[in-house]
Amino acid sequence: MTSEELAEQLRAERILAIVRASSAEEAEQRAMAALEAGIHIIEVSWTTPEAGNVIKRLSGQVPVLGAGTVLTPSQAVASWEAGARFVVAPNWSPGVAAQAQEHGMAYVPGVFSAQEVGAAVEAGYRLLKLFPASTGGVAHMKALADPFPGLQWVPTGGVTWENAGEWIRAGAVAVGMGQHLWRTDRPAEVVKALRSI
Repeated sequence: MTSEELAEQLRAERILAIVRASSAEEAEQRAMAALEAGIHIIEVSWTTPEAGNVIKRLSGQVPVLGAGTVLTPSQAVASWEAGARFVVAPNWSPGVAAQAQEHGMAYVPGVFSAQEVGAAVEAGYRLLKLFPASTGGVAHMKALADPFPGLQWVPTGGVTWENAGEWIRAGAVAVGMGQHLWRTDRPAEVVKALRSI
């Protein structure tokens, strides 16, 4: 999967579900709950116990499955071996980028400063994860977007159902949501509402 293909799917879906749990069983339950809510792009964080095995078990069930919090080249390779089609990180890593490219996976690096954005752009990346999104808010994304036009943003970290629409209206292709994803008793309805923006 290329970054362009992932960006296109994210724009259509508007949400990337981040599965991070204290056990493999809980992670799988959360992934299935996301699917039932109509979310088709899911990443399993490497901070989850047995993350590789969770990805393997979900492979074939999740339409677009990836790995998150991928910090090292070896984790990128393990993600691919487990069945991930894309990898996401909280930072920019040339080593992870190289392994993702070698194995045909989209790579979404995390950035926060202009220097980090510049490094990712110089390496050819246009789909970026703004992290942590809550620290600077929508204004921070807009400030970075001005000198770096044409980028595709996925704000993550502190995104909630209450402010997700604000990020989309500000130009984000999608939002990444983890713990706040489960804080609603009407998941399918709020997912549908976000896509209508």
